[in-house]
Amino acid sequence: MVINGRPHGPWRGTTVCQLHMREYKDGDIIVIEPFRAAAFPVLKDLSIDRSAFDRIIQAGGYISVNTGQAQDANAIPIEKDLASEAFDAAACIGCGACVAACPNASAMLFVSAKVAHLGLLPQGQVERKRRVQAMVKQMDAEGFGMCSNVTACEAECPKEISVENIAMLNREYFKSVIGSETSV
Repeated sequence: MVINGRPHGPWRGTTVCQLHMREYKDGDIIVIEPFRAAAFPVLKDLSIDRSAFDRIIQAGGYISVNTGQAQDANAIPIEKDLASEAFDAAACIGCGACVAACPNASAMLFVSAKVAHLGLLPQGQVERKRRVQAMVKQMDAEGFGMCSNVTACEAECPKEISVENIAMLNREYFKSVIGSETSV
């Protein structure tokens, strides 16, 4: 929800459920509204339908794994910086604040976080090209707007997901479309 014009309220890195009424002064006026975006229709009162995010995840938010015995956790070495970057992207809770904050109602921060957290790890390499194309295609089909680099999404994200993920998504998408393995 939007509180006094800001998704999740006035405090950075905080969701609505983490806000305390004691932070407001007696007599303060608090205006509460649902997130507004065409892809998030209002169901009633403050409830919105965020199932568009679910359909984006269904389009490509998975990795292929062999069934059977679980692999030892240390069997696939992952560089610390890469693991940290993937973990930071995986922190996205899919709340939709990024969409609500964006003047274009873009879901690029959400999609980029999902593409990054799966695509950075070795297990996610098999679907890497297909994932980015499928998720971007579904995002467009859901009616989300285009990213115009306003970065309001990053400012309002309660998990402080970086817009650097959007740049990575754009690079991944470009590489998958042109079929090049070279860095862009």
